[in-house]
Amino acid sequence: MNDVVPIKAIAHGGRQVRTAEKYGNIFDHFEVAYEYATGARGFVFARQQAGCANDNAATFYGTKGTAYELGFGPAPNHIKGLDGEIKWRFRGNRPDMYVQEHKEFFESLRSGHPINNGDRMCTSTMVGIMGRMAAYTGQNISYEEALNSQEKLVPDNLTWDSDAPKVKVAMPGQTKFV
Repeated sequence: MNDVVPIKAIAHGGRQVRTAEKYGNIFDHFEVAYEYATGARGFVFARQQAGCANDNAATFYGTKGTAYELGFGPAPNHIKGLDGEIKWRFRGNRPDMYVQEHKEFFESLRSGHPINNGDRMCTSTMVGIMGRMAAYTGQNISYEEALNSQEKLVPDNLTWDSDAPKVKVAMPGQTKFV
């Protein structure tokens, strides 16, 4: 999306497996629908439950076909036309993305042109937090609302000797956006 942030998020989520005693107040599954000013939408599904099938793929739906990135199967990176035929397939060597990321970062340092993705990392983290806020409250949350939220996830005056804060599990529709 050319580093343009979504204008709002609406989300579903909950706790099916995790207990407050062991895992605190976090949900174990989410679905977030992000909407952009252009009307485009992005969807994120996440599950943090042991013993379940997992996938870390991106699928892009366009007017001429669908692009599949980092999926599984015989053609993990490919584009299918609307007729269902594969129009393009990546045929090169597929390095581990995390190893490649480090190689490129170290090469940029050695060349004197360091990669600095700090702004992108902060913004994408805020977009993720916006999705969590939407799921926990059950409300549409705009990027501006998330950015200006007064929610505090850490107690004031936290020390090494502090007791763990009381766990309060969010209830969509009841938990208020702060």
